Amino acid sequence: MKRWLLLPLLASVVTLANAEGSARGWLDQMQRAFKTENYQGVLIYGNQQHWETISVKHGTVDGKEYEMLRHLTGVPREIIRSGDETICIHPGDHSVRLASSLPSPLQGIDSNADISESYNFRFADSQRIAGRYAKQLFISPKDENRYGYRLWLDQESGLLLRSDMLGQAGQVLERFQFATVEIGIPLSAADFVPDGDGHPLDEHPAFKISDHSLDTPAWLPQWVPAGFVLMKAGELIPPVPEGADETLRQPPMRLMYTDGLAAFTLFVDLAGAEKMPEMVSQWGATSAAVRYRKQGEERYRITAVGELPSATISRIAASVQPAVTSGEQSDSGH
Repeated sequence: MKRWLLLPLLASVVTLANAEGSARGWLDQMQRAFKTENYQGVLIYGNQQHWETISVKHGTVDGKEYEMLRHLTGVPREIIRSGDETICIHPGDHSVRLASSLPSPLQGIDSNADISESYNFRFADSQRIAGRYAKQLFISPKDENRYGYRLWLDQESGLLLRSDMLGQAGQVLERFQFATVEIGIPLSAADFVPDGDGHPLDEHPAFKISDHSLDTPAWLPQWVPAGFVLMKAGELIPPVPEGADETLRQPPMRLMYTDGLAAFTLFVDLAGAEKMPEMVSQWGATSAAVRYRKQGEERYRITAVGELPSATISRIAASVQPAVTSGEQSDSGH
């Protein structure tokens, strides 16, 4: 009798394991498709506060990745990426700060991470998106410290055709969706030649990466949600004003964490004498929190930003302490 009662339970465990394994394969295929497939189309991206419509063209030619993004809403601008080189065409002759790649979710998937530690997976019936049949995948968080996803993956190529990032009540916080798309089309380098002169894209000051396993960061969070690990640690190296003493500069520190799907970033820098309030804010799926800490005579500003619930981001920021006085970091999720 016990054996027969256990059979449904064992079947459900096997089904769950198969779903997790299959989901991993589809997510890896999705990541490869973004970088290796030739495709072009029009997509919408945004949240309830702001929407963008973008014309996209992407291809790999002779082993080199090309991408062209043309914004169809807002200020007219075009971004062309050729390998590691990126230029931007826009009104005026000033440099701008813009994201240099397709604003698609889940591009930072860590193929080595065990995402089943933090998420459950379930497949649903295929649907048509942008005229193509897409496999539907639900990704549900196992706790309240991260968001869920509903993905539509092209059945032939694995390219992400639509993604809904879901809040704790199941509401759509952010959406990425192709309205039209062609996949597997022939493209050449000539298809990515800009129409006019462009400016080199200035995304951010130079970021010096250090190996956190060898170079311990000066500040660390004492709490992060279970499953998140430190991915990169380094310093933001801003331009030094002419005549300034570079030896007196203390560059901001940046720590990047991921659970394999979601990510957040911590910045720690000198706050200066000006008194600014602590804050927590959220726009769409992105939350940010600012906290302040004293160390000796100096006052530091701690900023946490990521696509996580605001309560989670706030708790992470509040837990950041100087590593030299914090002792051994507590276990994640506790």
